[in-house]
Amino acid sequence: MLQSVALRIFTLILLFPNLTNEALADERLAGLRDTATITVDKEGISHVRSANEHDLYFMQGWVHAQERLFQMDYNRHLASGTLAELVGTAALSSDVQLRTIGLRRAAQRSYAAASLRTRAVLDGYARGVNAWAEAHSLPPEYPALQLSRFDPWLPVDSVLIGKLLAFQLSFDLDITRTVALQSYVQAGAALGFDGVKLFSEDLWRSAGFEPNATVPDAAVATAPRPTRDSEQRGMERARTERHSDSSVNLMRKYLERVRDIPIFRGILAGKARGGSNLWAVSGALTENGRPLIANDPHLALGLPSTFFPMGLELDDEPVFGSTLPGAAGVVHGYNRRIAWGSTNNLVDVTDTFSEQVRLDNTSSPSVLSTLFKGRLEHLIRIPETFRANIGGKLVKIPAGGDIPSATLVMPRRDGGPIIALDPATGAALSVQYVGFGPTQEVEAFLLFNRARNIDDFKAALQRFDVGSQNFGYADVDGNIGYFTSGEIPLREDLQAGVVNGVPPWFVRNGQGGNEWLPVQNPQPHQATLHEILPFGELPQTVNPAAGFFVNSNNDPAGVTRDNNPLNQLRPGGGLYYLAYSWNRGFRAARVNKRLRELLQTGDRLVSFKEMQVIQADVILRDAEVLRPFVVRAFDRAAADPSAAAPLHALALDAGIAEAIGRLRLWNGATPTGIELGYDASDTPGKLAPPSAAEIRASIAASIYSAWRSRMIASVIDGALAARGGLPLPDDQDSLAALRNLLDNFSTNGGRGASGIDFFAVPGIDQAADRRDLVILRNLRAALDDLGSAEFFGSANQNDYRWGRLHRIIFEHPLGDPFNIPAGGGALATDGGFETVDAATHSARAIRPDEFMFRDGPVHRTVVALREYEVRAESIWPGGTSGVLGSPNYSQFLKRWLTNETVKLSLGTDEAQRLGATVERFVPALPR
Repeated sequence: MLQSVALRIFTLILLFPNLTNEALADERLAGLRDTATITVDKEGISHVRSANEHDLYFMQGWVHAQERLFQMDYNRHLASGTLAELVGTAALSSDVQLRTIGLRRAAQRSYAAASLRTRAVLDGYARGVNAWAEAHSLPPEYPALQLSRFDPWLPVDSVLIGKLLAFQLSFDLDITRTVALQSYVQAGAALGFDGVKLFSEDLWRSAGFEPNATVPDAAVATAPRPTRDSEQRGMERARTERHSDSSVNLMRKYLERVRDIPIFRGILAGKARGGSNLWAVSGALTENGRPLIANDPHLALGLPSTFFPMGLELDDEPVFGSTLPGAAGVVHGYNRRIAWGSTNNLVDVTDTFSEQVRLDNTSSPSVLSTLFKGRLEHLIRIPETFRANIGGKLVKIPAGGDIPSATLVMPRRDGGPIIALDPATGAALSVQYVGFGPTQEVEAFLLFNRARNIDDFKAALQRFDVGSQNFGYADVDGNIGYFTSGEIPLREDLQAGVVNGVPPWFVRNGQGGNEWLPVQNPQPHQATLHEILPFGELPQTVNPAAGFFVNSNNDPAGVTRDNNPLNQLRPGGGLYYLAYSWNRGFRAARVNKRLRELLQTGDRLVSFKEMQVIQADVILRDAEVLRPFVVRAFDRAAADPSAAAPLHALALDAGIAEAIGRLRLWNGATPTGIELGYDASDTPGKLAPPSAAEIRASIAASIYSAWRSRMIASVIDGALAARGGLPLPDDQDSLAALRNLLDNFSTNGGRGASGIDFFAVPGIDQAADRRDLVILRNLRAALDDLGSAEFFGSANQNDYRWGRLHRIIFEHPLGDPFNIPAGGGALATDGGFETVDAATHSARAIRPDEFMFRDGPVHRTVVALREYEVRAESIWPGGTSGVLGSPNYSQFLKRWLTNETVKLSLGTDEAQRLGATVERFVPALPR
């Protein structure tokens, strides 16, 4: 395989170290308009400089293709619903669903509506990708798949790459919640508990584990609360306005169809989608007087890594940061004037509707229509042909069974599809999503890259339409700011101050009364053809009074802290609605706590290094809250002579007593407790043997995490299993429910608002005894798990090291030999469930491999800003190259694992001063 330019450069540096800062021979390149350079700094990071915008993005496309071509190709096929054409028939189920959703249709709409400048940028980028692909051998994945050609990159493909990321972060089908509610209501009617309250007040609460975790000073101005509780009235209607059995069955079948498709994991369970941390501190509160901003987005930790570090420089104006292979510009980064980052915001921009489809032979081109307000509205049929790579050849897959011959779309839903249809009954499900429209995220990022001040940045935000983010901002003028972005649709019933049927976080009635309002008051640069919440009504703050802000995907304005997301009014009327719930506040609470400790002790200032230390925080917030309940249960069982006999017996268990001794002294930290031997790269790392304190904390982390799993299984899952195997809330919801039950135990005795006793123990009279018995029985069960042959195979708690459970494999879509580590095995890391240094595993883990994790920081960045002097450091998982065999395939991994960073260079000149190799490209000679 022909070596990449980066590999050639790396080899030359090794062989001829004095070559740095000297240009290699010029390379003539067809498609360039003027001279351009690629400077590869001492960390292997590329910086492109050009004299015009076309060449800048042409060379960005060239570099992306050189290092990440298969990743780009894989993602465009995934988003297009043609992945089977690349990797084979195993991807057909994913193709069917993605083709139905229609991200490529949406990308084509966005490209058609883009500005001339944006289309020129995308055209230049695509030409650069294709120039590299035409001149070089394909990376090793292609021969592994028996493929020998690369279809030319199209400008619309870059829009599609952005649509795919936005889809993963913002699309929400509402089906999981609907099936759960319907199941609870039906079981409650039969068994004598309140199914609506079981959902909304006990288990799927809107309020978080940390209900007061909000963005400091970002509360929105809303009118007084309605005199009637709109959310509760909407929930109450669920008792009588149930979906038909055929509709609910359709929902269940759809969940079964998509449950095992990887890209749907976060879509079916919103809190399993990408997360992030973001905070900024005013210069008045920092050690050197500079504003500081920190960002670490959390996405899938696969190979190659999501982002590609890169610098772009035009007109002596450099920008540096994390770029998205396949897309033009910098996504998160900084220039000489500003720095920005973002976290995912879980605002509700998708509605799923229950439809009734009828045969319509007389007027519908598709012979099918939907019923709306008693009238028939035509469905549009889009023919589909599916193909798969079989032995290196594209083979047509005949329609039939799970392979549809066409997609049905609804004009009323902005071209949104029918995602499920029961031909026998006509029951159907449709989807409406802001991302189906001609959105402008590409242009927004291009504007961010060139922004000079906060006004420029806010103007650019008006074009960030879908994939809603919490954006953090800082600049050399001393400003910091937090902004919510994205177009949030206004629903007709909520704007009228009522809830027509069930609220919008459930599947709604598509036959009228729940529609998005048509646009009447267009906002600046609005893309959506419907009324949206004005930018000024979104949570935001500039130079907050607190001197800092924090967001970790939690409720930014506190609209759900009272467990009701619909009891505030917009200033001009209508219910103010952003979302049903956000991340439950675990990470935000830790970041907030760490910052306040720094600002209240010592010099009462925050340093650059302290920002990085917070990013590396691996203390379990849920342990800080729940661990005391475990210790108190033991102390009461041991000291209270009136405690029930089974409870007192548990206090005499030597294993429990030893575990309590460990938990009593533990602060919630999660070090591995083992000696690490990473050999993923030859980069120096901090690989010292663990200290005695780290080993003790590691053992406690294993014990607590196993107890947490057993506690959820007993208290939450057990109560639902005893009532017919009802749907389970997700991990974060389950912990929020558990905390709510324990915090309010003195008044409710473990009985939820639904009437269910979650701590029921036959034969035990006292409520406190039942609670403590459940807590300690689950501790005993956790110790039994850890001592079993499947886990540590030992009753000696000293063996229970966290690093033996909490591990990661950096997986490539094709598996070995592309994985790290290759050939099996996994890498031990610290961290745990919803730690700031994100490494979340299943909170229900009951087998060793279920304590592994797969999502985390795809970069960690801290930036300090001052005029003419910007300091920035980052790290990425994996490396810059996605080409197996390149020395840059994993050059950052060891430092990522040990929370070290790379000092960044802004601009070609700075990179060359610190040691770099330069390659010049010039236009090809005319023929």
